[in-house]
Amino acid sequence: MSSPEWVYTETMQRRIRVTKINHLERSLDAMDIDVGVPLSLDAASGLDLGKIKKAKIYLATIKVSTAQLGGDLERHLTELSLKDTKLRYSLQVLKQSGSKLKKFELLAIK
Repeated sequence: MSSPEWVYTETMQRRIRVTKINHLERSLDAMDIDVGVPLSLDAASGLDLGKIKKAKIYLATIKVSTAQLGGDLERHLTELSLKDTKLRYSLQVLKQSGSKLKKFELLAIK
């Protein structure tokens, strides 16, 4: 299965509350404090995850990339959605709204 072609969209700053840190996958889950939306963030290679604490509020610099859903990825997700109604509904909403996939990378945190 090929991965989507990610295109840089913007760099933004958000106030986030860290909810989960995964050191092995170099990622973290957080809540955007101002909008109330959960975010899943990949950590940039130079970022020290050991200094980040759960439940603390930070000002985060985040790189946003987007991609179109299509090809092998769409076929794979469609097959998985046959067993998962939440995924099926999410794919339907994504297709009907014309939305794009989004990927967030945590560049810096204060």
